[in-house]
Amino acid sequence: MGLVQAIHKLGKWLDKLGEYLCLVMLFAMVVITGAQIICRVFFEALSWSEELSRYLLVWSSIIGAACVYRRAGHINVSIIQDLLPGKGKEVMKIIVHVLCGIFFAMMIYFGAIYMGKMANQLSPAMRLPMSIMYASIPVGGVLLLYQAIDGILALLFDKEEPETEVKEAEQA
Repeated sequence: MGLVQAIHKLGKWLDKLGEYLCLVMLFAMVVITGAQIICRVFFEALSWSEELSRYLLVWSSIIGAACVYRRAGHINVSIIQDLLPGKGKEVMKIIVHVLCGIFFAMMIYFGAIYMGKMANQLSPAMRLPMSIMYASIPVGGVLLLYQAIDGILALLFDKEEPETEVKEAEQA
């Protein structure tokens, strides 16, 4: 049980870090876009602002997806799950986490391959390696897979599922 608790604790920490990073990136996008507007109106347009904002949006979206997955905040169709009795719901939740985990593992594998293919390409305005941009796919896959594993372990060891404790905290 100590390992399960350690995995859950790390999952919580990754979630908090993800929240913080998303907040910082969204704030940076607002500042960069605001600076671009001011510079375009009064001075000369910034050549790099749109590109950087786009990259920050992609990274914040993929990191945010892991945070939302932990809270079961993604849109889902739960009609079959809702029809099942108590243990059936638990089994269905585990099956969903496993299927998502398989998808996330594929995301890591193929994202890493694609990232490697883009290593020699540079971004147009900032001249950064495009592998930095495409690294968001495998990194996001790792974060999502970790949260899926945490959810499975929570269900298997009769502990509250990560999203359940968040929902209860929000209701209090």
